[in-house]
Formats: sequence, C-alpha cells, structure tokens
Amino acid sequence: MIKKTIFLILICLPFFLMANATATTLTGAQGVVTSAGNFMSDFWDFFDNDVPNFFERALSYVFEKIVLFKITAQIEAMKLAWSISKNIIESFQVGSKIASAASGLPQDVRAALVDLRLFDGLNIIVQAFIARYVMRFF
Repeated sequence: MIKKTIFLILICLPFFLMANATATTLTGAQGVVTSAGNFMSDFWDFFDNDVPNFFERALSYVFEKIVLFKITAQIEAMKLAWSISKNIIESFQVGSKIASAASGLPQDVRAALVDLRLFDGLNIIVQAFIARYVMRFF
C-alpha cells in the first residue's frame, strides 16, 4: 500500500510543479488537471504524429540512398561495359574488315555505297551489336 502511494505521489508531483510553473491563471487542482491533460495530449501527439513522421523520413532517406546507389552502379557498369566492348571492337578490327570486303566490289558500286555511307552505317550497327552483347553481362 505504501509503495502504491509513493508511486502515485511521484507521478502526480511533477504535475503540481508544472501547474505552478506554466499555468499562470490556473492554480491548484485545476492547474494540475490542465497540466496532466496537456502532458497526455503531448504524449499522444508524440506517438501519433512524431514517431510515424520519423519512420517515414527515415525510410525515405534510406530508399533515396538505395536508388542513388543503384543508378550510380548502373552508370559505372555501363562505362565498364563500353570500355570492354571498345577493346573487343578494336581487336576484331571491324572497320578494316568492312573496308577490305568493300574493296572487292566494282568501283561504281563502291562509290555509290560510300556516298550513301552504307559502310559507316554497317560499322555502327556491328559496334552496337557488340556493345549490346557485352552490356548484357552487366
């Protein structure tokens, strides 16, 4: 019984002190009840608004960092894949093989295809296929 009484006094004593310190117009029991009500509404507001807002902001921050990391990783993977595909293109010597194949064509046909830039387009298409093939690994 004495433990319960001391516990209730320790719980209610701060409200008496807050009533005298914060409520200038309300004193006594009315101030205690007002301070207790304000404390409970602040306590409820903390768990009802502040805690969910904190978790929402924390999750937003974490997801933002994850998305930025993923985008950065994809950009770096594309740079790596392009450097690898560029090395493969240089080792295959696609342009020189197209030029040597074009040298076997008659002069007027070759001149027309050079004017149409068919060989340049073919070179770009082959390079794009090689780059796409390498980028599939990343």
